[in-house]
Amino acid sequence: MQENKNEQTTGTKMTKKIGKVTYEVIVHFNENATETMQDKLKRIMLMELRRKSDEKKDDFD
Repeated sequence: MQENKNEQTTGTKMTKKIGKVTYEVIVHFNENATETMQDKLKRIMLMELRRKSDEKKDDFD
Protein backbone atom coordinates (compact mmCIF):
# COMPACT_ATOMS: atom_id res chain seq x y z
CA MET A 1 0.00 0.00 0.00
CA GLN A 2 1.32 3.44 -0.94
CA GLU A 3 1.15 6.25 1.59
CA ASN A 4 0.60 9.80 0.36
CA LYS A 5 1.48 12.33 2.99
CA ASN A 6 0.94 16.07 2.77
CA GLU A 7 3.28 17.93 5.09
CA GLN A 8 0.94 20.94 5.31
CA THR A 9 -0.17 21.11 8.94
CA THR A 10 -1.83 24.51 9.18
CA GLY A 11 -5.44 24.16 10.23
CA THR A 12 -7.26 21.78 12.50
CA LYS A 13 -5.92 18.23 12.57
CA MET A 14 -8.23 15.30 13.29
CA THR A 15 -7.26 11.65 13.62
CA LYS A 16 -9.75 8.77 13.51
CA LYS A 17 -9.01 5.07 13.65
CA ILE A 18 -11.51 2.79 11.92
CA GLY A 19 -10.60 -0.86 12.25
CA LYS A 20 -6.91 -1.21 11.45
CA VAL A 21 -6.76 2.01 9.41
CA THR A 22 -5.93 5.39 10.91
CA TYR A 23 -7.19 8.43 9.01
CA GLU A 24 -5.62 11.84 9.52
CA VAL A 25 -7.47 14.89 8.17
CA ILE A 26 -6.32 18.48 8.24
CA VAL A 27 -9.07 21.06 7.77
CA HIS A 28 -8.26 24.60 6.69
CA PHE A 29 -10.31 27.48 5.35
CA ASN A 30 -9.60 30.05 2.67
CA GLU A 31 -9.22 33.41 4.37
CA ASN A 32 -10.38 35.15 1.16
CA ALA A 33 -13.57 33.11 0.75
CA THR A 34 -16.70 35.07 -0.12
CA GLU A 35 -19.12 32.30 0.85
CA THR A 36 -19.90 31.52 4.50
CA MET A 37 -19.79 27.93 5.75
CA GLN A 38 -23.58 28.04 6.16
CA ASP A 39 -24.02 29.19 2.55
CA LYS A 40 -21.63 26.50 1.30
CA LEU A 41 -23.44 23.71 3.17
CA LYS A 42 -26.82 24.98 1.99
CA ARG A 43 -25.56 25.03 -1.63
CA ILE A 44 -24.18 21.49 -1.34
CA MET A 45 -27.42 20.15 0.17
CA LEU A 46 -29.57 21.83 -2.48
CA MET A 47 -27.39 20.38 -5.25
CA GLU A 48 -27.76 16.92 -3.73
CA LEU A 49 -31.54 17.27 -3.45
CA ARG A 50 -31.78 18.41 -7.07
CA ARG A 51 -29.60 15.48 -8.18
CA LYS A 52 -31.80 12.99 -6.33
CA SER A 53 -34.93 14.63 -7.71
CA ASP A 54 -33.56 14.34 -11.25
CA GLU A 55 -32.76 10.65 -10.67
CA LYS A 56 -36.35 10.01 -9.61
CA LYS A 57 -37.67 11.81 -12.70
CA ASP A 58 -35.46 9.61 -14.88
CA ASP A 59 -36.88 6.48 -13.21
CA PHE A 60 -40.40 7.46 -14.27
CA ASP A 61 -39.53 8.25 -17.91
